[in-house]
Amino acid sequence: MHFNLIARTNGVGLDRDVMLVRDVLHSFGAKVTLSPARGIPAYHRWIPAPTKFHVNIFMERVFPRWLSSAKKNFLIPNQERYPLRQVRLLNGIDQVLCKTQHAKTIFDQLHAKTCFIGFTSEDRNLTKVAPNYRRFFHLAGRSTLKGTETLLSIWAKHPEWPQLTLVQHRQNAPEQVPDNVKLITKYLEDNELQMLQNKHGIHLCPSRSEGWGHYIAEAMSVSAVTVTTHAPPMNELVDNRRGVLVPFNHTEPRHLGTNYYADPRELEAAIANLIKSPEEKLTLIGEKARSWFDKNEESFRSNLKQWVKTLRV
Repeated sequence: MHFNLIARTNGVGLDRDVMLVRDVLHSFGAKVTLSPARGIPAYHRWIPAPTKFHVNIFMERVFPRWLSSAKKNFLIPNQERYPLRQVRLLNGIDQVLCKTQHAKTIFDQLHAKTCFIGFTSEDRNLTKVAPNYRRFFHLAGRSTLKGTETLLSIWAKHPEWPQLTLVQHRQNAPEQVPDNVKLITKYLEDNELQMLQNKHGIHLCPSRSEGWGHYIAEAMSVSAVTVTTHAPPMNELVDNRRGVLVPFNHTEPRHLGTNYYADPRELEAAIANLIKSPEEKLTLIGEKARSWFDKNEESFRSNLKQWVKTLRV
């Protein structure tokens, strides 16, 4: 069976989505083509393109010019990046494949056929590097939805706290940070970033919204204690047995999803509690996080394989 994965290229999470789905489909023996969203003339939206593939899988959004190029069309959406103006395009989709139960709840109201497949992230674990549960890490990258400003304001109140390592794209980075924050804005090779992820035992991920949450799942893959917002879909990955959930204090709409703002006072209290927690307790939380990562990876592969078996094209 020939699959065509169609997506925009953003250099971050969406590219990871494409590669992860491609690799899993390859492991089933499928033929997979990667197509850029604009890699076909726009007039094919009105003049059908020749059917070249058995299955199109649109990543994040629907690109109408590609719809006629396959016998069946599917969508793996990110609800917080799926605009209302594109809801009408769901008419061209045979089924919506959902990464989270949160996404399924949203798209159940918009499409007659949805399926929960789950998702996964890259395993970032380095077996020879032990996490230091006295070191704090925040991977903001290019995103402005990771709660970075809140973390910096909290750290500014606590010069006595351990150092926070912040990795952020220079275009979004602040001009100044507290003395106990190490800001890294230079480009990091992947092995450099992976080493940072493994050396830091506590990863702060107070996201406002996520389609899946790669930096959360990657943190769990390295046995980190992962702190995130107690809101969907973040709390589908993390619970209080395998991480730390922080309540939110207000929300705002974001496309088909919602931005949830972690309560600064609750986040500050959670961090203070981690600083004084015994290392044995933090190690156990990290081990449970890693166990979840392994089970989730297996579940995603199984779900996707079962879905492929149901295809009739």
